[in-house]
Amino acid sequence: GGTQEDPIDETSAKHVLDSIGKIVHDQVKSKSNGFKDELKGDLNTANNSSGELASSIDPCTLVEQYRSKANGGDTDKRHPCRKDGTGKEEVNRFSDTLGGQCTDHRIKGNDRNKTGGACAPLRRLHLCDYNLESINTDKIDSGNAKHDLLAEVCMAAKYEGNSINTHYTIHKETNPGTASQLCTVLARSFADI
Repeated sequence: GGTQEDPIDETSAKHVLDSIGKIVHDQVKSKSNGFKDELKGDLNTANNSSGELASSIDPCTLVEQYRSKANGGDTDKRHPCRKDGTGKEEVNRFSDTLGGQCTDHRIKGNDRNKTGGACAPLRRLHLCDYNLESINTDKIDSGNAKHDLLAEVCMAAKYEGNSINTHYTIHKETNPGTASQLCTVLARSFADI
């Protein structure tokens, strides 16, 4: 084992690396504590209301209020799932024109072009994040940027979730036995956002 000055456990190589990793993690964590709140957003602030005057504490309601405010009441303006952000050009986000990403290379024992190789599952061609491309950056130093960013990401997540739910229902009907994949689809979507 290590000493007080040297807290590195030398029992095995794994223990040495784990000990060093813990030391580095603790150092980085202690240095980052001073910045912990720098990116913490508040949906009430994004809506220009304080916690006491907020019309709701429900995040979904606050995101909808923000969307309405940011779009000036126009429901299709800056739509996260629409390519041009106006709601006029729908993007086929779940197209399989590219198919799964398949390859027959680098797989030991693969009989080239006969077994088809390995395929990654179909992925969406686009995420519902077009609203993030048109965030007003004129007021980036106003102190509201982190609050607006939170609201914009929540808005993208809301529309992404609704879109998956709509398309997944259709997919489930045409592909029976795939109900368990919804969790994977949701996890990939929100990880991508």
